[in-house]
Amino acid sequence: MIQLAEQLHHQLVEQLREADCQPAPSAIQQHDCLLRLISEAIGQLKQLVLRHTFPDTQEEIRFFKHCKPKFTSLLIYHTRLAQLDLKMPLGSRQDMLGHFEKELLLIRVFYEQHVSLYQYFLSQATFLDERLFVRGNQDLPSPYSTTSVDSDTRFTTHYDYLFGRFLANERLRQYLLQAIEDLERPAPAGPSAGQRAAISWTGSKVHLIELAYALYESGQINGGTTGVQEIAERLEDFFQVKLGGVYRTFQEMRQRKKDSRTKFLDLMKERLLCRMDTLDGS
Repeated sequence: MIQLAEQLHHQLVEQLREADCQPAPSAIQQHDCLLRLISEAIGQLKQLVLRHTFPDTQEEIRFFKHCKPKFTSLLIYHTRLAQLDLKMPLGSRQDMLGHFEKELLLIRVFYEQHVSLYQYFLSQATFLDERLFVRGNQDLPSPYSTTSVDSDTRFTTHYDYLFGRFLANERLRQYLLQAIEDLERPAPAGPSAGQRAAISWTGSKVHLIELAYALYESGQINGGTTGVQEIAERLEDFFQVKLGGVYRTFQEMRQRKKDSRTKFLDLMKERLLCRMDTLDGS
């Protein structure tokens, strides 16, 4: 069961990445597409659980403490992003800052309301696992109490949702902090005599798209929370180039022969190693 759940989660993450790369008429429609994929995956997960009998308590705990919250966190995170976009004020930069800061405040309030359970989550403790993550167990001390979110007790322990919420909140917090930092960054000054000359990309656009996907897949930007489309757009701005259909180009790259799928990354590695060897006197 655990392996099937992990495989389903991996497939879902891949679907979300591909869907995030495809152009959409609007941000709201893009969010709807991602949320639909997540909901469908959770539906499949539920059917797996309803048809499965956990062989022991430890497997049931592992599923509801570690596996299911991964799915729930994706649903909560993308739902919150959709609501943030929908409610985004059309006023000044200060209005937008207030919008993001209000969301950060809600996250902090949620943590304060569930401080005991959040400490349990952070400490990776296990002493309450049988009471938190085995279905039907609800006799918990008041500091850990919460309300039921999923009424189907065959697919919830009442507390797996909160662990998913903690995961989603941390990811959302990082997103909000980056958004605030971007807004507070001074606007670029106009051209001046001492301003550096702009640099432009003179290589193949396919190579730049390859770099964008490598940066995305390696999770080096904003902790891996920034989508490949946004990374590509930032590279476009920085290098003053239009990349066109990023997702379509990536699909074409996937069709290359195995030994030439990452031409640009291989070239960079080769040239860098050559430079090091030269400096080392090799």
